[in-house]
Amino acid sequence: MPHELALGEPACVIYDRDVAVSGLDHINIDTSKPDETIEFYEQVLGLENRPQDRPDFGFPGAWLFLGEQAVVHLNFIDHDDRFGAKSAFNHIAFEGSDFDAMCGVLDDRGLKYRTSERPDIGLSQIFVKDPNGVRVEINIRG
Repeated sequence: MPHELALGEPACVIYDRDVAVSGLDHINIDTSKPDETIEFYEQVLGLENRPQDRPDFGFPGAWLFLGEQAVVHLNFIDHDDRFGAKSAFNHIAFEGSDFDAMCGVLDDRGLKYRTSERPDIGLSQIFVKDPNGVRVEINIRG
């Protein structure tokens, strides 16, 4: 049963239930560009590739960690068209902490990106694509 929203509460629906999701665990990307993809997530976003921490699933891949959480799972594939020209995957979003420094990292690597300022909600955003064309959003609050 939905929770009724009082004036001033966020416009979302909250259901009373015993089981609900509590956060984002990981995103999974199929890639035929494993080296470039790992380098992007390590060098641009600061994630850590830990081959020793990825279980043997019987197919090649990588897990990229943010702290102790493997937030990006990569599956290494032979062709970009494994699931056709399109998929339902839209983008991934990460929290960031230093807008100017992140723009500097992207500039230093020669990556194209765009920015958006949302002062109404206290948010600065950076949008960039990884080597597979996956849209990556970086949100800096405050």
